[in-house]
Amino acid sequence: MRLFKHQPQKGFTLVEMLVVAPIVILAIGAFLTAIIAMTGEVLASRASNTLSYNVQDALNRIEQDVKLSNSFLATNNVTLDPTNNPTTTNHNQGYNDDATAFTSIGGTSGTSLILNMVATTTNPISTSSSYVFLKNKPNDCSNPQGNTPFTYNIVYYIKNSTLYRRVIMPNNYTDTANTVCSTPWQQPSCSPTYMAAQSGSVFCKTSDITLVSGVTATNFNLQYFNGEDTTSVNTPAATTTDPVARGTALQSATTVGVSIDAQQTAAGRAIERSAILRVSRLDSNASGVATITTDGAPAAPKVSSTLSEPTNVTFTWPKVTTATGYTFEYQIGAGGWNTGFTNQPTQTFTVTTATHQNVVNVRVTAINAAGGSSYGTATVTIPLWTPFALQNTWTDYSPPFASAAYTKTAAGLIMLKGMVKGGSGIIGYLPVGYRPAMSIMFENSTNETGGRVDIRSDGSINMAVGSNAWYSLDGIAFMPAGTAFAAVTYANGWGDYSPASGDPAWQSGGYVYDGAGRVELTGLIRAGTTTSGTTMAMLPPGYRPPEYMHILNDVGNAPTHFSVDSTGNILAKGYGNNYLSLQYTFFPSSRIAGSTCTTQWCALPLQNSWTFYGGLYSVPQYTKSTIDNVVMLKGLIKGGSSPSAAIATLPAGYCPAEKLLLATASNGVWSRLDVVRNADGTCNLSPSGGSTTWLSLDNIHYIAEP
Repeated sequence: MRLFKHQPQKGFTLVEMLVVAPIVILAIGAFLTAIIAMTGEVLASRASNTLSYNVQDALNRIEQDVKLSNSFLATNNVTLDPTNNPTTTNHNQGYNDDATAFTSIGGTSGTSLILNMVATTTNPISTSSSYVFLKNKPNDCSNPQGNTPFTYNIVYYIKNSTLYRRVIMPNNYTDTANTVCSTPWQQPSCSPTYMAAQSGSVFCKTSDITLVSGVTATNFNLQYFNGEDTTSVNTPAATTTDPVARGTALQSATTVGVSIDAQQTAAGRAIERSAILRVSRLDSNASGVATITTDGAPAAPKVSSTLSEPTNVTFTWPKVTTATGYTFEYQIGAGGWNTGFTNQPTQTFTVTTATHQNVVNVRVTAINAAGGSSYGTATVTIPLWTPFALQNTWTDYSPPFASAAYTKTAAGLIMLKGMVKGGSGIIGYLPVGYRPAMSIMFENSTNETGGRVDIRSDGSINMAVGSNAWYSLDGIAFMPAGTAFAAVTYANGWGDYSPASGDPAWQSGGYVYDGAGRVELTGLIRAGTTTSGTTMAMLPPGYRPPEYMHILNDVGNAPTHFSVDSTGNILAKGYGNNYLSLQYTFFPSSRIAGSTCTTQWCALPLQNSWTFYGGLYSVPQYTKSTIDNVVMLKGLIKGGSSPSAAIATLPAGYCPAEKLLLATASNGVWSRLDVVRNADGTCNLSPSGGSTTWLSLDNIHYIAEP
């Protein structure tokens, strides 16, 4: 029998396994527990650090915004549009993604920090940043530094246990055409939930900044102070339920204390971080600056005026705060209102259609989106006379004689007056609109004799013949360039003057009605038969005087006369034919005798043995146009007690303001009629340098003045 030796076996026996297994399981469990514990600590620590960072970051943002703000608000003062158009309005910038307003305490939004901010052109911490200013409040954008800054709101608010930062902008924040001088760097934001749900263009350009989660309404606390170092809390600013009273209290606050207590759970552990901040606005005096309010209708403009030679009136007004445009209207005399422009940013307008003695009334309305202001008004009376700028050492003579001046009557007639002395050549210039189309010639009075003055198309008034001891411009009258004269019909070799080389262009012979129904005769003629009574030219029916007239004129630098009869013949009187001036103003025969001296001829009350000459010659009478107050005389008289004896006295209302020296013809030579105003407003007609054989009052005319 063979014996076998027992061999040892490898591994654990069942018994051993039953003993070892629990020990291994316990060891693994202990290890896993240690690992899990260590991971939880790491996650909690990381979450705690993140929470600390977020709380501090929130306070840093609040600090930066408060420093740059100009006031604390009880509610957002950027008006939220109640219409729900997400692409063009800020309707969705309210607390509930609609137009619900934010409030600093209470209300739907609970405790919120609401700041009024000035918009900037770039990041406000950039050295190149500048304020965005409102347009035309009051200056235009070329010089906006004095304008009201454009403002917006920043709101720190709690929703769904999260602290957010929102930027609220007005609807018109990019309207550089009407509202702002430049586009703000800041952009409106809405809640992340709202922005995520939008697929197209919306008013908001970005989402609110999510600052800290785990912050309930009770864990975001604000206290306001009235000074940087003040310890006393401005209690009404954070507790008063009346938003108006709370807003008033907030306006006095310069400093805010902010506390944030954030509570979260991480890796099954509760974590909490708290922090506080006290920060002041950098400009403690800016609480009333640029708060956004809805503009009411603007104030009425304050209108001033400047008269420029001769009758243009320029009206101006300073900018009206909140006005975006103006409407200008004007009225001349008793006429209707005319519109210069409507709702334009213009602040000036020149009325160019008035004439002398017109009253110009204007009214200006300032306009903005809220409506129009009451009228800003001004009234200007255009002076009857505009003084000359005298040239070449000419000066005014002195009272009681008139100073050199010119006017255009309501009938379109240019008239001169004045007595000057001491110069030579050109006396002065008439402006455009007061000049003849071509040169014209007048025979007037100078140092007790006749003298010649030429008025040229450049407006120059040139004494061609005369003395600088004195020269009278009284009685010169003509129609300006642009007048459509009809040509006279020439006879017996007479025609328009043909100037020699170097001479100015002279007005052709012609006639026209002025605006008062007077006939204005003009022109320089030459070269025909000079025998007395020979017809030189003819006027058609309707343009003829009522009787035979004697008219002073210039022939070859000497005073003579010509005549016009009631059949329209312009007659030579035996003088040279080198040239003859036809300047003459008269009422045609349609103006008959009567008792209403402003519409018809009235008898001239002759005195001192002066009588009507008789026959077919003109009857001594006077009249005044109701259109332009021009008084006219006519008549051929004789036999006065002396050549200088007063002819008649005209009633008040038919007299000039100063003493006038008017040239006329007497017994074929120069003479003068002085019109001298009396203290009672009447005036005496007194001849000088003439003859009692006959003296013509034809073509005597002047403007009656109060």
